[in-house]
Amino acid sequence: MNLTSLITLLAIIGIYSWQASRESGAGGTSTWEHFKPSFKQYSGFRELLLFVVFLLFYKVSRGLAIGDEATAFANAQLVIEWEHQLGILYELPIQQYFLDKETLVKAINWIYIKLHIPTTIIFFVWLFYKRRKNYLFIRNGFLIANIITIFFFVWFPCAPPRMINGAEVNQYSELGIQVLQNLQAMGIPLGSGFVDTLYEISGVNLYKGINSKLFNQFAAMPSMHFGNSLLIAFGVYLYAKNNWIKILAWLYPAFVLLVIVMTGNHFFLDAVLGGIIVLAPYPLMILLERFFPSLKERFRGTEAFAKEFT
Repeated sequence: MNLTSLITLLAIIGIYSWQASRESGAGGTSTWEHFKPSFKQYSGFRELLLFVVFLLFYKVSRGLAIGDEATAFANAQLVIEWEHQLGILYELPIQQYFLDKETLVKAINWIYIKLHIPTTIIFFVWLFYKRRKNYLFIRNGFLIANIITIFFFVWFPCAPPRMINGAEVNQYSELGIQVLQNLQAMGIPLGSGFVDTLYEISGVNLYKGINSKLFNQFAAMPSMHFGNSLLIAFGVYLYAKNNWIKILAWLYPAFVLLVIVMTGNHFFLDAVLGGIIVLAPYPLMILLERFFPSLKERFRGTEAFAKEFT
């Protein structure tokens, strides 16, 4: 969790806690009563702790899931071949269109690194406080989907587009050049390949130092940046009351798709798989509820939980 995420989380919880204390002021409840740690089932503090533990587990497991370098580049070549066959191999011209707009690219790089987790935090805090009866169902699907992605990182390590280039900017450059040569021989010319905008424009080196420990270099497939943004859009569309907000919510995954392609961090198929994985648990849980009614409370919580504010 980066500093931006932490500040966002504390600010949102603080605002909601203050609002809750005002709404229940007649009962003498203070802001601290809503903010103080509580380990009772489904309490806000316990849910926050769950997400922190899960985030740490996810980071560690992604690090342990780093695949073989040669396999990761071979898989990236496969993804490019599949996209070529499907007629959707347009990531390179999209990126090239924006490369001369340096200020914009720097802003997009910052958004890619910093805003993914804070927007997810805001969404789940909003669900917890404002749409309590839907919170557990969405939260459980989210956790299941992100656990599934770890298996993909193990079984299908995949280098991102930014590593498929002809410039010797990192220790994997020879493998990237080899992929370009292989594709050229197949009649899929990509010229000098993609640009690592994080490194070459924003000076963010993911290959050395602390960044190399925090990021799995070969976790391009699937893209949970896009997958989680799609979940947020669906959640806002289903549970927000304002029709304009429902409509505008769909701009977020569209924007995230542009961001991950423009920065050279994901292919279109990475986004497709991320979207499928993040939505798949929900129809499965609904189906299981029909065959095993006792699971409904486990998936969605009790009626008391849905009505409780703290």
